[in-house]
Amino acid sequence: MLPQIIVASTCVLITLYGVFKKNRVFFNIGYFVYGLIVIFSEINFYIQDQEVVHIATASLWLIQSSLALPNKLPYDGSKIAKSAGIKIYICLSIINLYGIFIVCASNLPDFISYFHAILAILPLIAIYLILNNKIEISKS
Repeated sequence: MLPQIIVASTCVLITLYGVFKKNRVFFNIGYFVYGLIVIFSEINFYIQDQEVVHIATASLWLIQSSLALPNKLPYDGSKIAKSAGIKIYICLSIINLYGIFIVCASNLPDFISYFHAILAILPLIAIYLILNNKIEISKS
């Protein structure tokens, strides 16, 4: 479990770096890799005890990884880009709020819920930045 904790901590730090640098690619890399960690952990839990909740949880973080798939497409500031960003970040926040619930209701170490809490709050900061035009717009 220690390697997962180190990688998860690194993911949170990469996401924080993305927020502070207003860099969408780093922000998304953190969520993408964190999602992969949860997916593989939940599949492992499912193999051990065959509880369907593990497949459901893995599926939810598969959605997170899909939404956060890193790309270097330029942000053009259009209404469509803003709308999509806001919707994606709301989903990332909701998924990680569920993560807090799952950790607290399971026998996982409680500190893991702090990772999910941070990952639930950071999209709200991204939404604030989008709504207040604080994200650099790329000229094509």
